[in-house]
Amino acid sequence: MSFSHFEYLDKKRFTGISTVTSNAEEASGRGKIAAMWELFSKQNAIPPTSNVIALYSQYETDEHGTYSYSIGTFAEQCRDGQDVITLPASLYAVFTSRRGRVEEVVFETWQEIWSWKEKGLRTYTGDFEVYDERTADSGNAQVTIYVAVKK
Repeated sequence: MSFSHFEYLDKKRFTGISTVTSNAEEASGRGKIAAMWELFSKQNAIPPTSNVIALYSQYETDEHGTYSYSIGTFAEQCRDGQDVITLPASLYAVFTSRRGRVEEVVFETWQEIWSWKEKGLRTYTGDFEVYDERTADSGNAQVTIYVAVKK
């Protein structure tokens, strides 16, 4: 599948757990994202009706610099001890992965985003992956990724 459409979203509040990493660190085998998912699955207290969100924010520069990687949900009420990040209202390019193993389809979709002909529109104000009922079977998952872009 891949690029689907543009969608405007109002300001959102995110709550969850966070770390700082980079794509170079993740590719080197010293990444933190896999460990974050393990920690999140142990601590998970998200209501079953909420989507799990993997949020990329506080970019140092672009996809080559460091960024905050967070796992949690969009929420109005935030629990103590959790990071709270506010995403500004923004226009997003929406990408939908093919169905397959969740790790594969997420990586493939990000590869497409990095080489997307409109990638110059990216604002790096906050991008996120949505894990919903389509990811219940991790071997046959489909993920939607929202990438903030200029209007």
